[in-house]
Amino acid sequence: MSRGLTLVEVVIASAIILAAVVALLGVHSLYLKTALENAQTVKATYLAEGGLEEIRYLRDDSWSANILNLTSTTTYFDNFQRTITLGAVYRDNNDDIISSGGTLDPNTKLVTAAVSWLKAGATTTKSISTYLTNIYEN
Repeated sequence: MSRGLTLVEVVIASAIILAAVVALLGVHSLYLKTALENAQTVKATYLAEGGLEEIRYLRDDSWSANILNLTSTTTYFDNFQRTITLGAVYRDNNDDIISSGGTLDPNTKLVTAAVSWLKAGATTTKSISTYLTNIYEN
């Protein structure tokens, strides 16, 4: 019986350890890439939510002066473009919101905040929507 490790055993053990280290570095690299990409998506989401909050503030201040005739607005933040669009809302005979037709509800608007940015040479867009009503009747 031979004692100790042979050269073949040392080479095999080194190859296994090297493969494990390379795999860990690959996973770490993928994690960093994903984290950096998500940072832009998170910032875009915050900008979209902030846009909805600004429209709510304008609604609270005065529906007739600020919201009633507003259709859209665009603002720029660094490499982000935020567009807020206000659309008409229609209701059926049961007072439920429907996509088209029905009766126009002048005290409700569909608000959509869309944030676009350049990502890997293509435009990426994150958008959120909500309904806004004239709750203060102002």
